[in-house]
Amino acid sequence: MPPIRRRDALSVLAASGLALARPSRAQGASTWDQIAASGTLRMGLIPGRAPYQWLEDGKVKGFIDTMSRDCAAKLSAKMGKPIAVEYVTTTNQTTILDLQANRMDAFIPLTVTPERRAAIDMFEPLYLMPVVAFNRKGFDPGPNWEDYNKPGTRIAVVMGTTDELAARRRLTAATIRSLKSTSEAILEVQAGHSDAVVMGLLLGLVGVKNNGNLGAITLLQPLAAPPSGGGTRKDGDGRFAAFMQEWTTGFHDAGGSTSAILAAMKEAGLDVGSIPAGVKF
Repeated sequence: MPPIRRRDALSVLAASGLALARPSRAQGASTWDQIAASGTLRMGLIPGRAPYQWLEDGKVKGFIDTMSRDCAAKLSAKMGKPIAVEYVTTTNQTTILDLQANRMDAFIPLTVTPERRAAIDMFEPLYLMPVVAFNRKGFDPGPNWEDYNKPGTRIAVVMGTTDELAARRRLTAATIRSLKSTSEAILEVQAGHSDAVVMGLLLGLVGVKNNGNLGAITLLQPLAAPPSGGGTRKDGDGRFAAFMQEWTTGFHDAGGSTSAILAAMKEAGLDVGSIPAGVKF
């Protein structure tokens, strides 16, 4: 999917009647106080990312929306006043900058990395996303990373992702083929140029739905499941970041993440039955 330009995304949202957040608030103000004063929780939105987030009939769908609205409800109870969700369009390339510039209050999901922890306050784990192998038909070497770590085995990955890092770290004997997008990586396998594509489960299922069937899906062992959470700017106050961590822990531990993800998968037309046994979000 090509990068979404902010102006284009804003136009789509405006035409759909969705609420748009106001311009950036005062940089030095506490995020907690800003939300309390405005009555709005500004969450980041990257449209067209089912089952994470997508627009349908002018409404935001997906498990990120479910999580955002649950968060706002808990924040309303904590603050003792109604808090509504407003969406601010962003892109994968500008999310951290938009948080730092106080254009939005929080964004989910973000894979946790040391670099991101240094730039923003992170809350996690909201869910775990297992790394799996989507095999070409007729190729099923076994359940373990080492079964794929053979000379002559060709592995497709999406460049710049944590899944690529996992594959390069564990599959040192295999040939790694780095592609620009999920669809390109999956097409590599369908065309027989690679034996398997290694990536996070949800994006892989979306790619399979859009590009046809592959062979077996392998939940690679030992399990690699990078934690995903979210982030907010470092505001010098910390109350909002502390609340987000408290909400994240409670939501995940109560099974909210798994329920929201499975419901969004069904709504997006993904085959929940294809999830390998043993997967836990």
